[in-house]
Amino acid sequence: MAKSQSSRTSDDDPKLLAILEGRPCPDCDDGELERGTYKENRAVVCDSCDTPRAQLW
Repeated sequence: MAKSQSSRTSDDDPKLLAILEGRPCPDCDDGELERGTYKENRAVVCDSCDTPRAQLW
């Protein structure tokens, strides 16, 4: 692993996901961001259009 990369965050400390969760989706009018998975990674995804806004790997 390169020095600039960090290991996975622990399951009880996904701060980025917590910050984004519940915000309105910037890509659609009806969606809200919720925690989920995207390509098998923990992510924040729109509940309406399924667009991922952030993913952790």
